[in-house]
Amino acid sequence: MSDPTWADEALPSAEIRALLACARAVLDPGRLPELQAALTGCTSTDRLCEAAIEHGMLGHLHSVVAAAGGALADPAPVARLAELQRLAAQRSLRQTARLLRLLGQLSAAGVQAMPYKGPAWAERFYGDVTLRSWADLDVLVPYERLQHARGVLLADGFVDGSPFNARLSGRRHRGWGEVAFSAIDQGIHVELHWEVTVGFSARSLRPESLFARAGHLSLLGQEVPTPSGTDCLLMTCLNGARDRWNDIEEMLGLAVQIRSTPETSWHETLDTARRAGCLRRTTISVAHVCRVLDLSVPQAVAGAIAHDAVARALFRSLKPEGLGPAPSTSHRRQLRTIFWRSATEDSVVAGLGQGAVRLFRPSPEDWAWIALPRHAEWLYYVFRPARLAVKWAKRL
Repeated sequence: MSDPTWADEALPSAEIRALLACARAVLDPGRLPELQAALTGCTSTDRLCEAAIEHGMLGHLHSVVAAAGGALADPAPVARLAELQRLAAQRSLRQTARLLRLLGQLSAAGVQAMPYKGPAWAERFYGDVTLRSWADLDVLVPYERLQHARGVLLADGFVDGSPFNARLSGRRHRGWGEVAFSAIDQGIHVELHWEVTVGFSARSLRPESLFARAGHLSLLGQEVPTPSGTDCLLMTCLNGARDRWNDIEEMLGLAVQIRSTPETSWHETLDTARRAGCLRRTTISVAHVCRVLDLSVPQAVAGAIAHDAVARALFRSLKPEGLGPAPSTSHRRQLRTIFWRSATEDSVVAGLGQGAVRLFRPSPEDWAWIALPRHAEWLYYVFRPARLAVKWAKRL
């Protein structure tokens, strides 16, 4: 499933080429010479480091470059990467310890909780919590225990990340599926999730089923629940598909899972994805990551895409420029992402349903725009399409 538009020459910058070469070298150390060659094209150590931070590849780039040692023609990146990675590793360890404390508090309060993304993915995929970066700590909880979990966070010094958290958490289905909290004095941000999905999809992976199939992971020596192998792969696909795979470390994390999944297990994995309503997103994600990082596409995945014309078109729509920084006026990219989230649903009906929810269902922007009394809240559904039309007319 090769695509000439994904040749390295089509990538948006020398720094992106180097980071992709780094990801390939992580998967196959024999490809280190490709990284060495790519680094010679990077004219600025600062730009390389900025790109590595943006794409979550700082830890991996430092690790691979440091291991190469004297093989690199230019030692300048080594010292700068080491300095930045030392700071990032300290942050990762502090936040992982804070996560474990929070999980203990939730458990003591009788709330079942499972960490995902963040340090849990770093440990699971790479065996080292310092090899992955994150903006916030993500925790899955059953919807029935959401308000209890929120109380635990508020009692521990966190504050609601949005003044509308109570309204958001009242939307069990076809909502945001998450509420955010912050402890500004600690520099910690936490998101509580009660579903894993893309946009306003009617289908999602919910903690109840994820907990039923979960295993355990040792995180800094402490056992925490972790999704099954299949669930983890699907969650990674959904997370990356949400933003059209614009992050290199996310692709590397999925690639690690693809390599460890036996060919004989793919039919079962795709069956699970079909039942969860995320088959198209899974097949596109796996095929795309295999294309970018030079892995063989599993036969079951290739067969599923061959029988899905929409999936093939969406697969071809993922272009190298999507890995570049968003322009200062990225409104067209935002529209493409919104369309993508509906188009990657498994059926036209599901895609139209997600579009309709996005068009009519009130959001925090609507609530902040005008405060309506409870008896008049139905007017939000009337005002929202008009407000969106004005908003996008101004942007475009």
